[in-house]
Amino acid sequence: MGLVLSRRVLSILVLAVVSSVSYYYLQLQDTSEGDVTIEQAKIFIESKPNLVIVDVRTPEEFSTGYIEGAVNLCVECDAQLLLDNLDPDDEILVYCRTGRRSANTMKILGENDYEKVHNMVGGIEAWKNAGYPVVES
Repeated sequence: MGLVLSRRVLSILVLAVVSSVSYYYLQLQDTSEGDVTIEQAKIFIESKPNLVIVDVRTPEEFSTGYIEGAVNLCVECDAQLLLDNLDPDDEILVYCRTGRRSANTMKILGENDYEKVHNMVGGIEAWKNAGYPVVES
């Protein structure tokens, strides 16, 4: 009986590990363009050292807290600012307060041949609500 139970436990553990690894791998897969959850964004930030993180809120909003490493390029202030300061070859994660402006930013960048752009759905508000860290100025 002990040997049968051990095999069952081992089978469950192996299945759990395989499921976890598969889930993690799927979270890391590149998408050419699209929305990502805050969980996916966090994985991208932690695993992709060359990821460019862009906060498209106003400078006043940015000063209330931002994701570490983010640059502030206010899309409402000047959309051309994005194109002048970002490299189309870079992988880019954009976010705003709740996700609307960053979705628009992703569209603008996509229309200008930026192929690796991700929009963090829910924005900094969802990031904070999940308990993820922010830099406060």
